[in-house]
Amino acid sequence: MPDAMIRLEAVSKTFPGSTAPAVDRLSFDVPEGEIVVLIGPSGCGKTTTLKMINRLVEPTAGTIEVAGKDITSLEAHQLRRGIGYVIQQVGLFPHKTIADNIAVVPRLLGWDASRISARVDELVELVELEPGMGHRYPSELSGGQRQRVGVARALAADPPVLLMDEPFGAVDPIVRARLQDELLRLQAQVRKTIVFVTHDIDEAVKLGDRIALLNVGGILEQYDPPAAVLRDPASEFVADFLGTDRGLKRLSLLPISGVELLPGPVVPPSATAAEARQVMAEHGLDWFMVGQDGRISGWLSTEDLAGASSPAELEVRPLRTTLSPTSSLRDGLDAVVSSRSRVATVFDGDSYLGILTIDQISQEVLR
Repeated sequence: MPDAMIRLEAVSKTFPGSTAPAVDRLSFDVPEGEIVVLIGPSGCGKTTTLKMINRLVEPTAGTIEVAGKDITSLEAHQLRRGIGYVIQQVGLFPHKTIADNIAVVPRLLGWDASRISARVDELVELVELEPGMGHRYPSELSGGQRQRVGVARALAADPPVLLMDEPFGAVDPIVRARLQDELLRLQAQVRKTIVFVTHDIDEAVKLGDRIALLNVGGILEQYDPPAAVLRDPASEFVADFLGTDRGLKRLSLLPISGVELLPGPVVPPSATAAEARQVMAEHGLDWFMVGQDGRISGWLSTEDLAGASSPAELEVRPLRTTLSPTSSLRDGLDAVVSSRSRVATVFDGDSYLGILTIDQISQEVLR
């Protein structure tokens, strides 16, 4: 495991007037450059834990270290300037332009105007906002655009740590998926240490290098990479929280590149109709692909061959759904069940690699 950027040791929090702790003796390390997702039911202390890391909430007991330093040894404002913070409602200043919102922390740190301007331009490009958008105000942006601005603002002073409290929870599912992809793209470039709170297990599986699954009262039930959580739930509580479709969730973590593909029913353009029928029979299918040397021109069915002596006489149909080796087996399952042929074709660019079947996917789930 990489060195810990954040370390929690026996951290507890009991709020005044409460007899039960919101977080109870919580311990785990957040490795440098990884995304750790906190997830669990309401009342499990996800947001409380996040806020304790930047001292918006003070722990009742235990210690928290960031970059090897006990956070209580730093002034709260000094600690927070080294930690980016993104919340669900973004919290942009409505009277400030987008550029001024992004520039808030650099200005507090005393950066000169030219450095701030360059950093704002860099971040607008990094989060893929339109050039010139910096002069607009938050009310002029969509929810997804405001979330991008929130991420840009959190990254403005290039902090090593980013805390994200259900940042995509207030946008519609399509925008949410795009923002998740955007976060993964950004993380591949900037490699921050991110603690991300969500209530959505699919989001946790997609984004997390590790998942910390908490029970009510801030009790850590399991802390593992998503694949391990889905494969081997540590308790009945974890299994129940993951749901009955955890096998399907696990498919989203498995790339097609890990499966030995079948060659599929491929015949060269020069084949006879009889040879094409023989290939279909060998594969137990009523269709075949026409191609040669790793290039597929399209497909035909057994009905198409009626009255033809060779596939070369016929106009092939294009393959409508194809996958790549980096596609997940969940993508593959969707393609298989949506396809008339009940298989998915896999290509590396223009090069045909083979077909994926429902039986192959089932075998991977059972491993």
